[in-house]
Amino acid sequence: MKESDLISLKENISKINLDSETAYEEIFCVFTQGFNMPIITIPFKKGSFGFRSRNNIDLKDFCSFDELSYPDKEYLTNYSRANKPGQQMFYCSADFETNIKELSPFWSNDLKIGEKFAITTGTWNFMERFKVCVIPNFDNEKLSALLNRLSELKKDPVLLEYFAYVNSFFSAQGFYQPNIYKFTSAYSNAYIHNSQVIGEDVKGILYTSIQNTSGWNLALSPKFVDDNFELKSVFKLILRKREILNSEPAYDNFLDPVPIIPKMLDYSSDKIIW
Repeated sequence: MKESDLISLKENISKINLDSETAYEEIFCVFTQGFNMPIITIPFKKGSFGFRSRNNIDLKDFCSFDELSYPDKEYLTNYSRANKPGQQMFYCSADFETNIKELSPFWSNDLKIGEKFAITTGTWNFMERFKVCVIPNFDNEKLSALLNRLSELKKDPVLLEYFAYVNSFFSAQGFYQPNIYKFTSAYSNAYIHNSQVIGEDVKGILYTSIQNTSGWNLALSPKFVDDNFELKSVFKLILRKREILNSEPAYDNFLDPVPIIPKMLDYSSDKIIW
């Protein structure tokens, strides 16, 4: 990538009003028409795992595998990190700590001191090898370890500046700035599209977690997940908001959990028996 290409890209993006109804389409076009997007992919081995958690509404149990997978289209009314409204994506994290922190904005401000809530986590087994496109972030040590083979990337100052620019959007708090998701979802879909155009059989995108900047998340094709992922284990945590400590909420059992394990996972019916 030339420095002039990056300057032109930034100028084109800066002209787009994220509040406009056409912002997603405009950003997608910037990255797919007339721009030679850098493509970086990494493989995941068969037998790797991902973690996906959900809040239990009113402490009610999740009783089917589907409830711990991606949501139905009818519930997808907003832009999110890698999907536009109506577009299904399977989100998961590399580790439990990252995944549970991903949920924190949704309950950190609304709960009262002493109030209990529940989170259910599924561990998903990757039954086939696959590739994803990745947004490099060398400030993330765990992600840097995955990118060791891309040491040449660190020597290209324009590429480093390009991915730093992209990461500036992905590191923004979309929970409080929802329009930022118009950029991140358009970029994610453009990245996947451009990768597939050049023959890279990618199944999704990898990016640094904003809630745990030493971790990373995956957003994956639901069809690929349906055919190649298996729910391996499930556990539920009951947590309690204990206090506000140094302006941050503190919880009983948080990251030192005492899990509740279901009696069985019934693979013949895809049911979770508690």
